[in-house]
Amino acid sequence: MNRFCAYFLLMLLTAPYVNAQYQFSLPDHFRTARDLPLTDIPTGLDVNLIDFGAVPNDGKNDTPAIMKALNFCKKISQSGPGVRLLFEKGIYDLHSNPNAPKRTHILDLANTKNIIVDGNGAEIIVHDPLKGFFSLFKSENIIIKNFFIDYDPLPFTQGKITEVDKENKFFKLKINAGFPSLKEDMFQQASRVWGMLMDPNIPGKLKDGAPNLFASKDFEEVSPGHFKIKINSLNLLSSIEVGDLYVHMARTNGMSIFKTGNSKNITYLNNTNYSSPAGSYNAFDMEEWNIIGAQVKLKPGRIHSANADCVHVNGGKFGPWIENSLFEGYSDDAINMKATKRYILEQRSSTELIVKFQIAKGELIKVFNPREGKLIGQFKVIDNKYLGDNEVAITLDKPLEETLNTGETKKNDFIYLDTQANESFVIRNNTFRNARRYGILLQNAYGVIERNVFANLSQSAITIENGVDWGEGFVAHDILINKNLFKNCGYDLAYSQQDNAATIKMSIGKLKNPDSKEKWSGVETVSWQGIENITITNNTFSYNKRALAVECTINTVVKSNQFIRNSEYPSEVDEILMEKNNTNLVFENP
Repeated sequence: MNRFCAYFLLMLLTAPYVNAQYQFSLPDHFRTARDLPLTDIPTGLDVNLIDFGAVPNDGKNDTPAIMKALNFCKKISQSGPGVRLLFEKGIYDLHSNPNAPKRTHILDLANTKNIIVDGNGAEIIVHDPLKGFFSLFKSENIIIKNFFIDYDPLPFTQGKITEVDKENKFFKLKINAGFPSLKEDMFQQASRVWGMLMDPNIPGKLKDGAPNLFASKDFEEVSPGHFKIKINSLNLLSSIEVGDLYVHMARTNGMSIFKTGNSKNITYLNNTNYSSPAGSYNAFDMEEWNIIGAQVKLKPGRIHSANADCVHVNGGKFGPWIENSLFEGYSDDAINMKATKRYILEQRSSTELIVKFQIAKGELIKVFNPREGKLIGQFKVIDNKYLGDNEVAITLDKPLEETLNTGETKKNDFIYLDTQANESFVIRNNTFRNARRYGILLQNAYGVIERNVFANLSQSAITIENGVDWGEGFVAHDILINKNLFKNCGYDLAYSQQDNAATIKMSIGKLKNPDSKEKWSGVETVSWQGIENITITNNTFSYNKRALAVECTINTVVKSNQFIRNSEYPSEVDEILMEKNNTNLVFENP
């Protein structure tokens, strides 16, 4: 074993667990300083969950008792000292409330502060595969820690392909013992139901060269546990072989394990989840929040974990601090961060706009044209007035002379809030491995990604782009990528077909066909150099196809990295750097 492989293996095995005492350090290049992660708060009262009727291991529904205990803690903490709610070890069974069918999560807590919810190693079993576990809203100084979370029934099934019929456009799947039947209601009720071909030797990893999505709700049971699945695409069927391992998911977006909004000083500490109807940590409009010692983890015998992004963050004043965590077997991006966007409803004058939803005084905004892929301008909001019906009039600090294309679709001009771009984020000492799609998708600003391991991810380890065909964004800037290890990232069919595929990929897109009547308009790379101040240093790349694709940037620095071609990946392309349309690109190859 050469020195690189030995070092890589050591880091792969230890990365989620180094720094176990959480001796955090604050990066020095942020525009806005943030606090170190909150790992404890003073409490004056311990509350025992068992006193509210939640008895572990009795097989009864514990949801009402837990909610009663949470509400008691909320009442005490509002007027007194901090409170710790303590679970006893054991299994707790959570069922959804039939009187609240629209509730997205089994448990919820809002408008409270100064509470520690300590699972103490408790095992949570959620019995509704279409619901998330815990929702937290408009709260401050909350720590949720030491839980193990799983589902029964699981929000996915797995098995082996037994037949492929291209002429009649179906394949047959024999479901493994103990996994849900495709006759379960969730496989029709979930908003997105699709599957993946899996690697026969590495649990959680996709099959090399396979498409990364097989959408279908068309099932027929041909014998007990044996199903015929219709797929209309011959190209997709051509990639399936008898004997392939396969996962089919019932994904419902928004139903993450933890959902957090409009809150400050929130920490998720040492929690493990083995499955999820969607992602694991979903957040919006956040300040000073942290995911420490998390594990999105495969259970023995399973080849899949969470059904969506492990961490999905819409705009907020501060981004997450994510450290000492493990993310494996998930079926979308491990981390996906965006800036807050606003629709422009009307342009009253060169300095006054009507927008949908609030924009506060003092916000720094950027106006973007997605049809041409250009920045219209940067402004400061100096006044605002609520007009009712979620409409707000804002006044800009200088004239916007261009006539805007207003409306509420991805084809109209957008406002992005640069002061709500999840800035001051930290992603440090984590492992991302054996999973579908990206490790990290960046559409935000001011952060550090360092001392992480990225291994066996089906597409780029880090993608920096504006998501224009999704109507998302925006353009990332001022990010340090330092001392990371990259191994075998990029091996599915989509990656092999991308002209700019790379372990780290940067580009800005515009709508290729904005007049399209279809859902997707396609994407073309733009001439605007909007990705600024990306620094990539001291990393080790064992790369497929290429290590770096750098487009549409200003002041990108690539120095002191080690580049090694992964000889096991078949490709005619073998280059360290592809670069187009950059200014002040510094690239050093030792």
